[in-house]
Amino acid sequence: MATVARFRRIHLHLPLACAVLLLACPVPPALLAVGAALVLLGVAGRVWAAGLLHKGRELCVDGPYRFVRHPLYLGSILGAVGFCLMANSLWAWVLLLPLFLLVYGWQVCDEERALAKRFGEAHAAWARRVPRLWPRLTPAAVESPRPWSVGQVLVNREHYHLLLTLFFVVLFYLKPLLVHAR
Repeated sequence: MATVARFRRIHLHLPLACAVLLLACPVPPALLAVGAALVLLGVAGRVWAAGLLHKGRELCVDGPYRFVRHPLYLGSILGAVGFCLMANSLWAWVLLLPLFLLVYGWQVCDEERALAKRFGEAHAAWARRVPRLWPRLTPAAVESPRPWSVGQVLVNREHYHLLLTLFFVVLFYLKPLLVHAR
């Protein structure tokens, strides 16, 4: 089942990003900048989380996991909102957000069940202190924080997401130039 969810998430990003880019309307520079800032905040959160996460081996409660239980998904949702702002199109919102909320909402619930089953009381205690998707204002206490590692970002293959996201941010900035060049 996780393979199906992984397939959906990974294979949805590229076509959705292309569709939102094609739907993009002229956008005021300030709105473009706010959208890009949200996208970059989302991808930065994902990279921070990926540098600490050892998938399937242990429960990660360090770094951004001290504020929110699913920082990777929160980063993706922030990125989706940012791209919708950058697109300045109602159709981008109609296409992107419901799909993201449906796929990630289902995935978060599925992952919560798997983590609870695998890590038992450790997960339950963490879940009592840290919210699922809406971050705490102050970090939850951690006994022995682990160091962030760029190597772990690479193991988690987050660099692909980072590069693809940055590529699309650049395309959003270039789109007006490319459209007017015709």
